[in-house]
Amino acid sequence: MNLNSITTKITLIFLFAFALLIVVFVGYLNFETKQKNIQVLSHHDSVSKYLMENKMPPHGVIKELETRSFKTVDRVQVVLHNGELLMQKRPYETIYYNHKYYFHVLTPHFRILFEDLTLYEDDHSAYYLFAMFLMLLIFIYFWLIKSLKPLSDLKVHISKFAAGDLNINCKSSNKDEIADVANEFDTAVKEIDLLLKSRQLFLRTVMHELKTPIAKGRIVSELVNDQIQKDRLVLIFEKLDFLINDFAKIEQVVSKNYEINKRKFPLAYIVNNALDMLMLDNINDKVQMDIKSDLKLNVDLDLMSMCMKNLIDNALKYSKNGQVTIIDKSNMLEFISEGEKLDKPLNDYFKPFHNETKSKNHGMGLGLYIVDSILKMHQMNLIYDYKDGHNFFKIQLD
Repeated sequence: MNLNSITTKITLIFLFAFALLIVVFVGYLNFETKQKNIQVLSHHDSVSKYLMENKMPPHGVIKELETRSFKTVDRVQVVLHNGELLMQKRPYETIYYNHKYYFHVLTPHFRILFEDLTLYEDDHSAYYLFAMFLMLLIFIYFWLIKSLKPLSDLKVHISKFAAGDLNINCKSSNKDEIADVANEFDTAVKEIDLLLKSRQLFLRTVMHELKTPIAKGRIVSELVNDQIQKDRLVLIFEKLDFLINDFAKIEQVVSKNYEINKRKFPLAYIVNNALDMLMLDNINDKVQMDIKSDLKLNVDLDLMSMCMKNLIDNALKYSKNGQVTIIDKSNMLEFISEGEKLDKPLNDYFKPFHNETKSKNHGMGLGLYIVDSILKMHQMNLIYDYKDGHNFFKIQLD
């Protein structure tokens, strides 16, 4: 039971109200019983005084009491052994047994037990009031719980929205505050969905339009006579084309529209693929790789290569000596570079568009955000450590 739940709190309040109602009702019944007992005892006391003053024989006592709504009882021992003694004034007793009152005459010469047939006043209104208040409490309880039902539905819709599902409809025709919140949330979801679709359309249009001049530039570069310039232009346009494709994948990852395709690849193959994506000159002077493990990872090759490419690119950008070392160690893939320690906790760098503007190499601040997004899609974690003037970014592979 969640004690912080509104439903639980309402249930506890009504349970307390039910218990209080029962306590009040039982207390009132006890009070009524005592009042009735007082009435009976007063009646029996007046009868006993009359009998004592007149000193009647047995047949006279029986005749007198029959005129006062009493009758003799045959099963005397059952009543005497099991009944509750309410009053004892020798030679008379008042006994209560099985919801009936009895008057017991005990003289040295005879004993007679009478059942009191007097109709004493009973207040049945308490039962009606109890039933009415009980039904009212039950009605109000279920009415409130039903009113909160849309809140549970809204919680489910919010959970789906948080998971990236924008195809939800939580509009309500009710007129309460919960319905107002649900309708406002539904409107916000529709607006966000429209903005995301507009953004995706814009990005895809821009990337498509960029493809045309890149393709033309690639063709024109083939007409250059100088081989060195030709190779340089070809490399530039190939890199631009690759970046456009890279941005397309990033857009899909960020918007959670990427359909992941996992297969098993050797760790060294994935790292080499990431290095190829960087298209670096003199790569052997900048990247030192020491991977001895024959471990195979069940990953999406394009995404994991992009993830490692971003880690290598970041390490090179912020390295003091422009170098990065990649090693595998105890189910960890480590990217080590010489440089200053991060100013903030690692989680702060997982936010989109986070950048360090004081750095001359700062970019849009998407590098580690993309890394974190891709690793989460693979149920992996990124760990950061700093020692001896070196930054260690580690991918936990197991």
